[in-house]
Amino acid sequence: MKKKKTVFLISFIVFVLLFAVLAIFVVPRKKYTFPLYENKLNIAIVGDSLFCNKNGERNLAEILESKLDCEMLNCSIGGTCASKLNDGGEPDYYSDKLCFYNISNIICTGNKASVSDNVRRLSAAINDGFQKAKLLAGTNFDKEEILIVNYGVNDAHLRVPAVSNDKYDEFTYAGAIRCGIERIVHEYPDLKIVLPEVTYSTLIYYGERDDYFDQVTEEYRTAYNAELKKLADEYENVYYFDFSERNEINKDNYDQYLSDGIHLNDAGKEVYASALADFIGEIN
Repeated sequence: MKKKKTVFLISFIVFVLLFAVLAIFVVPRKKYTFPLYENKLNIAIVGDSLFCNKNGERNLAEILESKLDCEMLNCSIGGTCASKLNDGGEPDYYSDKLCFYNISNIICTGNKASVSDNVRRLSAAINDGFQKAKLLAGTNFDKEEILIVNYGVNDAHLRVPAVSNDKYDEFTYAGAIRCGIERIVHEYPDLKIVLPEVTYSTLIYYGERDDYFDQVTEEYRTAYNAELKKLADEYENVYYFDFSERNEINKDNYDQYLSDGIHLNDAGKEVYASALADFIGEIN
């Protein structure tokens, strides 16, 4: 009886090992999950909440997708920055781990180690960010045609410097964007990269705009946009989308287009998506 059990156990182990070998070497495996369709324009988005905030029926990415009739992979993550953050404190953990500087590494290598949740702070927001990082790791960017890289509002609100003496300083806005763009351009030279301007934002207290905050944030926004223009001029297949040239949002009309001083309302999403769809048509 004991002998029969031993033979059965050995047979079972051999079967499992053979199955594993077949799975690894014989059964074809897909390396990539996205893009799904090769007969459509394929667009990927990384960035902050501009494209993923859903304060209406659809978010901005969904509206843009319908206007272009494209295949859209929206991996924008609310609350994130382009830059790495110096102090690494609790409030900044989420933004720091999922910043563009780290996300660009995932795009180029598929390695999620730079954003791994080593301390297991699995809030809903953080978990959503890590799930999108996994999607990026499974995306074949040789097949993607356009990558939209949208960051800056959170960097500006956190007073992240635009530049420093080191143009590759990942703790500055322009340095982090440059590092990420240079990685991606080197790895995927045919991929077109769109850098939208950092949009106007303000803080609203009891229905009133904070003039001081507005003034300071505008200084950062202006500096960031100037650096984005330089990067677009410097790198091939990198384009600066100047939304303000087409339909400006500012302190005089923000209540028409912003729901809370930061995120686009339905009217704002419509005019922004229309302008960006036209721009993509021009460069594609």
